Amino acid sequence: MLIQKDCIEGMKELDDNSIDCIVTSPPYNKKGLLGNVKLGNQIWGKFNIDYNTYGDDMPEDEYQAWMVEVLNQCHRIIKSDGSIFFNHKPRRYKNRSYLPTDFIQHSDASLYQLIIWDRRNSPNIRNDVLVPCTEHIYWLCKDKPKVYRDAIHPDFKSEVWVIPPERQKKHPAPFPEQLVRNCIQLTTKENDIVLDPFMGSGTTAAVAKSLGRYYLGCELHEDYGKLIEQRVSEYHVPTDKVSHNGLTDLLDSAIL
Repeated sequence: MLIQKDCIEGMKELDDNSIDCIVTSPPYNKKGLLGNVKLGNQIWGKFNIDYNTYGDDMPEDEYQAWMVEVLNQCHRIIKSDGSIFFNHKPRRYKNRSYLPTDFIQHSDASLYQLIIWDRRNSPNIRNDVLVPCTEHIYWLCKDKPKVYRDAIHPDFKSEVWVIPPERQKKHPAPFPEQLVRNCIQLTTKENDIVLDPFMGSGTTAAVAKSLGRYYLGCELHEDYGKLIEQRVSEYHVPTDKVSHNGLTDLLDSAIL
């Protein structure tokens, strides 16, 4: 189900301890960190996307406070044995690297494990540093999360996941489906509820549906909302794999 609202406002409508797994990648605030700097041939420039409602240009202190609030809402709504997979990466400004842990440590969520996403390639947008080829998946929790390690492919049972990035014509930074599949299979079972507060092109929703999980998510951009609905509709799950029991109260509490 798509909640066409700001992520925080959308999550506020969900009950405490109601979500099994959150898989998400927020905006990185590149414009806010770098100012009005043109980033050469960086892939983002090809899309001319400002989200109409979010320009990725917050003052850095406001951005970090926003991320803390997002993580606190995620922490509130996951179950005691639930998991949050939060994709982010170091960002550079004036010879300093800004790490996501700068704000994660101020949230209510606890770091369970750091997963390294080895992208194998990355746009080379600067010539004064080594080419960054990894991003981080911060596996966060409330208490001890449920873990089904045998459910994921043997290639991904270490803390380093080698997954090439995917490219789309309609979104500059889509999640690879394999990455989302790993997170969902590692920590959920069929009929569990998966949330993405920054749905973007809808990868989390599509993969969740394909695995027989419920999906919820927030996305403000109307065009992406249509893209999500179209993409999810392409995945067909036998009706006997998904039961509607257990989700009614949660959906009744949200305006969808």
